[in-house]
Amino acid sequence: MRSGLRVPENDELNDILDELWGERAAFIESDGTDEERLALLDPSVRHHEDALDALADDAPEAAELHEGLGFLCQQRALLTDEGEDLLLSARHYAAVLAAAHPDSDLPLVRYSRAVSLMVHGRATGNRAELEEARAEFDTAAVEARRAGGERPDWVEDAQYKLVLCRALIWTMWQDEAQAAAAEAELGTLLAADPGVEERLLPQYLDFFGRVLYERGVVRQDAAAKDRGVRLLRRGLLEWEPERDGRLAATATLLCVAQQARYRDDPDPGRLRDVVLAARAVIGEEGTEKELRDMAVLMLGWARQMLAEHGLEDDSDGPDVSFEEVQRVYRSMMDGVQDGTYQLDYGDEGYFALINDAASPDRAKHGFDHVFAKWSELEPGSVEHTRGAAALLAHLPMFDPHGDQVTKEQRDALTRAVLRPGPDDDPDWRRRAHAVAGGALLTEELAAGAGARLDEVLAHFDSAEEGPGIGADLGLVRMMATVHRGQMSGTADDMAAGAQAWRQLRENPELSPYARRLMDAQQSGYDAAQAARSGDLDATDGHIAALHAAIGTLAEDDTSRIELWTLLENARSARDELAERLGAPPAPPLAGRPTAAELRRGAARLSRDHRAWVLGDGGIARARRAGLTGDVERIREALALIEEGLALSDEGSDSWLRYSHTAGSVYCGLASGERLPYRRTELLAKGIGLLEAATRQAAGPGHRLWAQAALALGRAYRTRGRTGDRAAGRRYGLDALRGHAWAALLQSGTADAAEAARTATAMSLEVAAWCLADGVPEEAVQALDSCRGLVLHAATTASSVPELLEEGGHDALAREWRATGASADLVPSALRRRALSALTADGSTADGSTGEGSTGDGSTADGEGRGGPGTGGAGAARLLDTPAPGEIGDALKALGKDALVYLVPKSEDGGGVAVLVTSRGDVHHVPLPRLTEDAGPLREYEPLARAAGRDLGPVPGWGAAAPARPLRDQLDRLCSWAWYAAVRPLFDLFVVPDKPGRVPRLVLVPMGALGLVPWHAAWAPDGDGARRHAIEEAEISYAASARLLCEVAARPRTPHTGSALVVGNPTGDLRYAGEEADAVCRAFYPGARFLGLRTGDGTPDEVAHWLREGGDGGAVLHLACHAAVEESRSSSAYLSLKGGELAAERLTGALRGRLGLVVLAACRSHVSGRGHNEAYSLAAAFLVAGARSVVGSLWPVPDDATSVLMFMTHYFLRREDEPPVRALRRAQLWMLDPARELPPELPPVLAARATAIDPADLSAWAGFTHLGQ
Repeated sequence: MRSGLRVPENDELNDILDELWGERAAFIESDGTDEERLALLDPSVRHHEDALDALADDAPEAAELHEGLGFLCQQRALLTDEGEDLLLSARHYAAVLAAAHPDSDLPLVRYSRAVSLMVHGRATGNRAELEEARAEFDTAAVEARRAGGERPDWVEDAQYKLVLCRALIWTMWQDEAQAAAAEAELGTLLAADPGVEERLLPQYLDFFGRVLYERGVVRQDAAAKDRGVRLLRRGLLEWEPERDGRLAATATLLCVAQQARYRDDPDPGRLRDVVLAARAVIGEEGTEKELRDMAVLMLGWARQMLAEHGLEDDSDGPDVSFEEVQRVYRSMMDGVQDGTYQLDYGDEGYFALINDAASPDRAKHGFDHVFAKWSELEPGSVEHTRGAAALLAHLPMFDPHGDQVTKEQRDALTRAVLRPGPDDDPDWRRRAHAVAGGALLTEELAAGAGARLDEVLAHFDSAEEGPGIGADLGLVRMMATVHRGQMSGTADDMAAGAQAWRQLRENPELSPYARRLMDAQQSGYDAAQAARSGDLDATDGHIAALHAAIGTLAEDDTSRIELWTLLENARSARDELAERLGAPPAPPLAGRPTAAELRRGAARLSRDHRAWVLGDGGIARARRAGLTGDVERIREALALIEEGLALSDEGSDSWLRYSHTAGSVYCGLASGERLPYRRTELLAKGIGLLEAATRQAAGPGHRLWAQAALALGRAYRTRGRTGDRAAGRRYGLDALRGHAWAALLQSGTADAAEAARTATAMSLEVAAWCLADGVPEEAVQALDSCRGLVLHAATTASSVPELLEEGGHDALAREWRATGASADLVPSALRRRALSALTADGSTADGSTGEGSTGDGSTADGEGRGGPGTGGAGAARLLDTPAPGEIGDALKALGKDALVYLVPKSEDGGGVAVLVTSRGDVHHVPLPRLTEDAGPLREYEPLARAAGRDLGPVPGWGAAAPARPLRDQLDRLCSWAWYAAVRPLFDLFVVPDKPGRVPRLVLVPMGALGLVPWHAAWAPDGDGARRHAIEEAEISYAASARLLCEVAARPRTPHTGSALVVGNPTGDLRYAGEEADAVCRAFYPGARFLGLRTGDGTPDEVAHWLREGGDGGAVLHLACHAAVEESRSSSAYLSLKGGELAAERLTGALRGRLGLVVLAACRSHVSGRGHNEAYSLAAAFLVAGARSVVGSLWPVPDDATSVLMFMTHYFLRREDEPPVRALRRAQLWMLDPARELPPELPPVLAARATAIDPADLSAWAGFTHLGQ
């Protein structure tokens, strides 16, 4: 026993029970203050608990004590608002029900338990508890009736509380089924006892009035609305604040309901109800300012309408003057203007306001009436023009979702506003464009598609000509720019929006509140952009700023829940970045709303904002729950997403996102479902949603196409019906085209790289599908889809004007050329218009693929379809990878035998080599040992040698001071490479018709395999000797088949003698300077030399020569430092005198063509934008126009490199070898212990050549060849 109270048995036990009963009776009879009654409760609860502890669980007296504790805890909770006491009460009552003692009044106990559950469920937003309470009320009433005898008083209360539970569920979760059931049950109860309304407490009348009014709105039933009004009026008249709490919400609802009803039925009695309710709100002490202001306006309106009826307001209550009404109206309009006015659309009774007073039908009727009056004005008159502007400016009030006012009406108003008049005023012209742009922006925001945002911004451009017209235009322009960036996925628009806000935020026209909100919103955008660019520290900083901003807002500020949603989105992006970088997840955020709190907060918002809070909040929760596999949390998140989907307009961007995400979640749940029938149901639901999403996305041009199409492809393959595997595969391939579109759309190289980042894993997955289905040619398409997308974007940028002219889009071609030579200078808005024009051919008007679809992803012949909106010839040239036949032709032109993709093992398939031969045939070879997790590759750290032509670490490859020397690492890595891939490949290749000719291969190593020098793979050859791959084959490398084909098509030009040789421009690479001097003197005596001995070699000098000095047969030799830095605007660059020359600058630097570029610099063939992007210095020169490039994979040794480079030029110029063979022969020469020194080799280089160990791979194997 906890308090020392002894509980004896038999008579003494009965005495104690009587004593405890007396304590309960004393509490019941007490009429003291809450504090006095609580002083009776606390000791009584302790005494009951002590007595219960002394008894066995199955003692007959235990039930009585549990029942007493249930009552006492319930009463204490009602006095203290302590939720835990309500749960204790429910548990004690549950114990009584479980014991089922014959002396217990079980129906009453069940009713009492339901009360505790209802009160707690309402306070915490727990739907399950409200549902259980509703069921318990129903069961208790049924049990009481079955017991016979006189019906207890509480039964009637139970029946009405049952309806109240349904009403609560409806108000909190907008569950119309609950509202319909509540209406039916309430109608039965009221009909059975018409006098019951007089006995119901005002709170019941309030909730029941809401239900009846809402149901009347849904069915457009005027009589039902009036029944609801009758209950609301009675509730208001009988309201006692001390008993029933604040009345402002009920009174406000009666105001707006009767105002709405007056428009249909202009009965002056309704106006008197408005006056009565408005005075009640105004007179209540502590009423929120927004509610009081609304009541003032309502009162002014009702008195004006009464006057029109010839009646006076003779009611009692607080009065307001006409001047106060005007003041409140002006204040409210100012608040709407600066964002400080917030109307709460939540469960305080405003559903009727939205659904009836502002119903679409009513608003449409009002607009049509005003539009008709406007149409009667003389076209071109000042009144006609200004009237059109007023109507356009107020369209959001008439048509908040953009679906009521017709396109013809909008166009007529816009034409009228923009029509020049006889007294045309330039200032008015600018304002007219501002109004037209604002109206169109509102339409686009409501539709969520963003298709006409370019037109919106064009209007704003016209509005900004001449003197500024204030901060308002700057704000809406910023909104339009950011929205365009969000809809299209373009980073330059998001950056422009951020810059615009930095310029606007100090404008004195902005209120402090608006500035605080916009700062918070911008922090969310900045966090997302920082995560996209890979900057984890910056992401965390912006998230912290947004979290802090939320803390400055009042608890009842409706913006809080919206900013929380923005914060959740930023955290999701942050967690994805952290996982990619191997960083720990961020700790939970303090104050994060629960799902119930999210719903309650969202309920206070307008429909489109409510949809966003619920839908995006659900997506963030689904991602987090998916990481831990918490199925219950996933289902909870799915419910939120579906609620957001139901509130979104079909076809809008939000609707598409929520359809896609909900469909993916359903398919994910299906994969973990054990019951076959349930798994089928979940999968069918998911596929239906994903099919709807892909239909709306319509093709690769939509930013969500890639995600939705891939998810649908996965779902089809999981379902496995006839044709599903093919349908899934084709949707997967078309999803990859979406990544090509995303990369092409970006205006900056860094942005394009980020847009393409997710393509790799997707392409490997789809390629595995293709190989599993025995379609290796489609595997080639999948693999090349993720390769070198940034390079593809750069090469495409130079060809777009010609493609536009071929398609008859001359104006777009001129606009593209006017931006300059660099691809980075073409803004995304222009890119989008050009790409849309080029890919329009072959698509139907609605983006579909024509007839024959069965609606399940397969066509009538059982084959899968390629996906909607895939476009025609223009799309193929921009979005598709080369077909095997085209690759074969390119290989023939280059004199190669095969293109080989080396694909590491992944979750979707084993290691494999996929080959395209010069005949266009496609084969694949399983390579089970080929994995990125292999020890030699995982432990490979190419900075093992500090001395070299290098300035920094290789991205993503660990510390700068590895345990093993580079020579040892390479020996181990290249031995693994032989057995993992090279030997199986060589076993496949023979050239029987060309004796003595080695196979000529072009390798495309995927992922981290791109760091391996495959030409240096080796195997023992007896007596301690080695046989290297370079001895068995001629090996080149390629960034992608796209680039290979483009380079193969370039005309071959003999060497003209023109050359630029750059040697040691920074002055700290002695051997590089000697190498460059020797190469220049021996092989290019007429070349221009830049470097230490001439005192020059700046980035501008090199770039100038590339633009002006080179020709189709020219040679560029660069012996200098190079560096690779991931997640930097310049990811790879040469270090020259006084600055850097970045790869990104090179792609736009060449006016003509170069025959050969030799990059005698460290890691010049290492990508700084992800392995599969292959965006290296070497690849950049190919994109810029060079036909052949030599680059390196690691920090090459300065001494050995100087010899290798001299010998490469020796074989190139003295023995007239093409670049690939010249490099191969130079490397074979380095391997030969008995190498002969050519007479041209300067003594200083000859001395180094004799000291080179042929077995040291680091001395020669780092250099690779790309191109012709």
